[in-house]
Amino acid sequence: MKKVFLPAIALLLLAHSVISQKIDIPPHFYQLLGKARLEFFEPLDAGYKDYRPAKNEFQDCHFAIRSSKEDMDIRYFVIPWNEDNPNSVNPHVSTFATLSNVATNADEAVISAIQPAKETLLQDFNADWGMTYFFTPKEAFSDKKNCRLTALCKEGQGTVFIFYLFNDAGNEALETRYLALRFL
Repeated sequence: MKKVFLPAIALLLLAHSVISQKIDIPPHFYQLLGKARLEFFEPLDAGYKDYRPAKNEFQDCHFAIRSSKEDMDIRYFVIPWNEDNPNSVNPHVSTFATLSNVATNADEAVISAIQPAKETLLQDFNADWGMTYFFTPKEAFSDKKNCRLTALCKEGQGTVFIFYLFNDAGNEALETRYLALRFL
């Protein structure tokens, strides 16, 4: 009889640990995803949990998650398409403004930019335009040493900024978390 209960208890504990890892996504973020017609890829491994970053004067976010196992924070900022909003219809301008706000102004700081091929943007994100930047964030924005900013835009749908914040420049989780959002 004991042998029957032990596997059942182990299964219940495993199910509880998997269920408790689910990220609590706030309704306002779901609404923004719907307005911009975005699909969110929730990381179900590595213990990601939602959190509220400290308020800062540089760049707020609509949603944020972190994993101590992967030593990474991921923040999301979504601008749904609006013909009356210059930030939503000019993604290159809003991206540069965001980059200027969050990247450190230190003289020795370096910002690297990569423009993915149009085919890659379309295949991976269903996006019309995109850029990726690597830089050191301002301390008031994050206590992490490095940031990869992925900016994506789909005409008629919106612009999104994904901030990957981490300490180790060789963090392998960057590739694992590459696909965080995708336009429908």
